[in-house]
Amino acid sequence: MADLIVTDADRRDDACLQDFTLDLAWGSGDNGENDFELTAARLIPAGALVYMDGGECGGVVDAMRDQLDASGSTLTYTGRTWHGILAGKVLQPDKGKDYLTVSGAAGTVIASLLSRIGLTPFFQANQPAGVNPTVNAFQFDRYIDAYTGLTAMCKANGLKLRLAYRSGHVDVWAEPAAHYGDTIDSDILDFDATRTWRRVNHLIGMGKGDLAARIITHWYADEKGNVSQTQSMTGIDEITETYDYNNLELAELNEKTRQKLLDEQSQGDVSATVRDGAGILLDVGDTLSARDNITGITVDATVVKKIVKVTGDVTSVDYEAE
Repeated sequence: MADLIVTDADRRDDACLQDFTLDLAWGSGDNGENDFELTAARLIPAGALVYMDGGECGGVVDAMRDQLDASGSTLTYTGRTWHGILAGKVLQPDKGKDYLTVSGAAGTVIASLLSRIGLTPFFQANQPAGVNPTVNAFQFDRYIDAYTGLTAMCKANGLKLRLAYRSGHVDVWAEPAAHYGDTIDSDILDFDATRTWRRVNHLIGMGKGDLAARIITHWYADEKGNVSQTQSMTGIDEITETYDYNNLELAELNEKTRQKLLDEQSQGDVSATVRDGAGILLDVGDTLSARDNITGITVDATVVKKIVKVTGDVTSVDYEAE
């Protein structure tokens, strides 16, 4: 792991820390903070940068906590990672437009978006030599934060968003997402999967009206989870529930009942964990596979959060996948 550099308030390199604890997280999983916590026996001013040159670890100091007791003071600094800085900006549609839409070479698209949110020249689009994939027409959700929007744009095009601090600025680029599982000797993904064969397959929607005058609609799912108003599963295979929506007319009740039954057709639940000691470094957006040969269940999971902890010369990296 590279040295941790700290700047002064004007963001000029000021010190190289040796004794520190740094905890960073970025991504969009559960509690995807996009922030960092640094404990160091040094006074660091507000707005200073902490970074490891050439890598993804770093950010801007936003707050300090001073804990004083009989043994002395402990200074803990918190702030936004580079990803958190992006998350603190919002991609807005142009005036008079419903949505912001982009397309073209990834480097050009990223450059225009960084300029739009006012982060240039500190953030710069810088595609690696020979890597400049195409972003097909992509429509952002309205008023989405820039980090979520950029990662969604990349995902829709089979890419992953990369950031690295290099010589005074943050490089931003997109590259093809990697897939692990089939190309290495041992699986690096543990999973806990529940497969459900019988789910609700008959949903009775109840809309406006009272008693015999109440609007009623029936929707059915077949063995494969297809939903229609034709019943195919009866007897002990039929599982029926009601859906009470007493302010709906028939047309809207039909649509909502149909969608509700579709939502019930999930084949089960799955959670996935990247195994400790996997021996490879993953990025948010990479995918992994694992298969249980007994049941035939195969799980593909995407890395949605990366957690890096550094204490002196010891570094650990953990991932959340979904």
